[in-house]
Amino acid sequence: MGGRVRVGALSLCLSLCALGLLLAALLTDHWYETDPRRHRAACESRAQRPRLLPLPLPLRRLPRRAGPDPDRRPPPGRSPAVLRSACARPLFATYAGLWRKCYRLGIDPHLDSLVQRGEGGRCTAIKYHFSYPMRFRNIPFNLTKTIQQDEWHLLHLRRITAGFLGMAAAVLVCGCVVATVSFFWEESLTQHIAGLLFLMTGIFCAISLCTYAASISYDLNRLPTFLYSLPDDVEHGYSWSIFCAWCSLGFMVAAGCLCTAYPFVSRTKIIHLKSTRNSSV
Repeated sequence: MGGRVRVGALSLCLSLCALGLLLAALLTDHWYETDPRRHRAACESRAQRPRLLPLPLPLRRLPRRAGPDPDRRPPPGRSPAVLRSACARPLFATYAGLWRKCYRLGIDPHLDSLVQRGEGGRCTAIKYHFSYPMRFRNIPFNLTKTIQQDEWHLLHLRRITAGFLGMAAAVLVCGCVVATVSFFWEESLTQHIAGLLFLMTGIFCAISLCTYAASISYDLNRLPTFLYSLPDDVEHGYSWSIFCAWCSLGFMVAAGCLCTAYPFVSRTKIIHLKSTRNSSV
């Protein structure tokens, strides 16, 4: 009986630690971070490097057109050199979670001044409802449809991540309640149920973490690459919030295996002791 109580107390402590780490991961915004300082320094050094310019050629007078064609667009697959230039693209140090994306202050003085004056917001909410992305005039219509389809698939991945992580937190709370009840009523049965709930929580948490990793990879490989992919010298990666979620998953699995396996092990020991006692008698 004392061993069962110790197992129940240990599994309850593990589940409470898992719940705390999971709530920390849900409520914080440090799941993924980007740091473009090295990229910015490389672009500045490249801009300050002296270049040998060719001699100017004499200008030839071209025939003047009647007027600009406002509906004329570049052919499909082509975009202005400004957009394709990695150094012309504005990149900021950011950190993002499940609910919002924020800029890191203290890195870009111009951005810091805009935020302090109230002309720009530091954080923006991550959308969980579909809205058509802005239409760029210099991007073909087929590529715009591709951007909309990618946005739709990315939205589904975000919803799966947030939904399964919310279900994991709810089931984990139920498992903690059942593990607490096991100290007072039907210890073997309630411990077994609590273990199953902990394992179910681990499954939900694993699904949400895998879909989050898939959404990050999908977002970085979207088309066109000059708008969504990051240059090679931009530092980016997962941060401490997602590591809290992975540690929470480990505690869930440990608590679930402990609560599920111990009643069978103790029952086997009791049956073995009874058989040996009957044989000795």
